[in-house]
Amino acid sequence: MYIATRVPYPRTMTDEETGRAPLEYLRVADDLAAKIESGELAPGAKLPPEQELAARYGVAYGTVRRAMAWLRERGLVTTVWGKGNIVRGR
Repeated sequence: MYIATRVPYPRTMTDEETGRAPLEYLRVADDLAAKIESGELAPGAKLPPEQELAARYGVAYGTVRRAMAWLRERGLVTTVWGKGNIVRGR
């Protein structure tokens, strides 16, 4: 019997070292996280709508939603119903 196990993406290794392409939602999340960390996206700033981010990154809407969930789990953004995704303060 085959049992699928979920192996986390090795965040400490480069793509060249792992020999595989990054998961798309992690590519989007990493880029947005870098902009938050650098201050390009300041605390309280509203992120563009998810549909716009999907078009900008050339990914599916669901991929952006998964990236937003990743950012929420790490405390970088908060989602306010009717307002969108907002960068959290430190």
